[in-house]
Amino acid sequence: MDDDAALNAAIAAHLLPEPPEKLGVAVSGGGDSMALLALAAGFAQTHEVQVHVISVDHGLRSGARDELALVAAFCAERGLSHHIESWSGWDGSGNLQGAARAARYKLINRWAETVGLRMVLLGHTADDQAETLMMRLARGAGVDGLSAMAPRRMREGITYVRPFLDITRAELRDYLTRHDIAWADDPSNDDTSFARVAMRQALTQLEPLGLSARTLAGVARNMRQSREALNWQTHSAAREVAQVQAGAVRVDIQKFRALPEEIARRLLVQAVMWINGGNYPPRRSGVAGVQAAVREGRTTTLDGCQISFAGEAMWIYRELNAVRDIFSKPGGVWDNRWRVEGHENNPRLHVGPLGEDGLALCPDWREHGLPRGAMLSLPAVWEGGDLVVAPVFDDAAGWSAEIAGGQETFFAALLSRQ
Repeated sequence: MDDDAALNAAIAAHLLPEPPEKLGVAVSGGGDSMALLALAAGFAQTHEVQVHVISVDHGLRSGARDELALVAAFCAERGLSHHIESWSGWDGSGNLQGAARAARYKLINRWAETVGLRMVLLGHTADDQAETLMMRLARGAGVDGLSAMAPRRMREGITYVRPFLDITRAELRDYLTRHDIAWADDPSNDDTSFARVAMRQALTQLEPLGLSARTLAGVARNMRQSREALNWQTHSAAREVAQVQAGAVRVDIQKFRALPEEIARRLLVQAVMWINGGNYPPRRSGVAGVQAAVREGRTTTLDGCQISFAGEAMWIYRELNAVRDIFSKPGGVWDNRWRVEGHENNPRLHVGPLGEDGLALCPDWREHGLPRGAMLSLPAVWEGGDLVVAPVFDDAAGWSAEIAGGQETFFAALLSRQ
């Protein structure tokens, strides 16, 4: 087997047997992404795939344009389309690397949609896996935090593929050297004020002890398998103990308390995330506090959701304070999850929470089987201060309120969290 075989196989494993007609490649000019570009270009030539290359200039270093010129020259030599997006959105506060990463994905997504791409390759390596694991280990992360990056992940309709998660940075640079392909070294990679750079340098000290990048990447991969198993068990448990009603989650409290603590924690976290639409789970300390309240049967709140108890049920629903000041027009989306529509074309109408004032006008609200707190946070149509309709339960005059995804969507979310 030649020296390039493992690298070519890594690309092919993610693109065959049905290669895309068009393929995007995100390239910074660094060694990892230049190797990705060269190998993807070789694959594309063999399999008649159009390659489109995207680079993002974050506007943070004067030398960045020189690095992108390296990418442009490589693409021009091989007849590949190359596009540069620029970012200038950092205000100097917060996590620079995190802000740059979020901006990079947003720009790449926009470009991919313009070009008509559905797949973009990223150059993350086993070293990236190891560094991420070490950073999260230092923060006391659990199974989820220590899990490997997904080799495939969907972001707003674009599939991002990382074919090199089992390949080391050194192997990619060896490839570039063999083929006389130039790459640029980002000087910020030597700045130990960045946590990732500090961990990268620490790994060089740990490798002689057997803690190599490949070994740690393997640990992260094992953690990911454990995470998937736990998610499956949580999904199975949810089908036994939970059901969705009017956007709230009702849980059989006795069955819930009998679950293993980690499965119960995951079910609680995913219910909260599904209800509040969050992309990130609540802090472990907050979840631990809620778990203690659940054991005591005490009403509590977590990340914009309220957890209360009635008879044999635990209810998880949107907290009124979280939606009190959220308003939209009929026909739009309210609280990022409810679509309220009706036939009345009145510009004075707006959608907001039912609240105390609205509930006072619904004397039969108990007949709907929801806790009072859950009713308060449901969408209602208002004209000024006058209640027009509470469309979740009242379809008067053709009004309706539909939540984005019902019970099956909730169950599916328990398996799909990356």
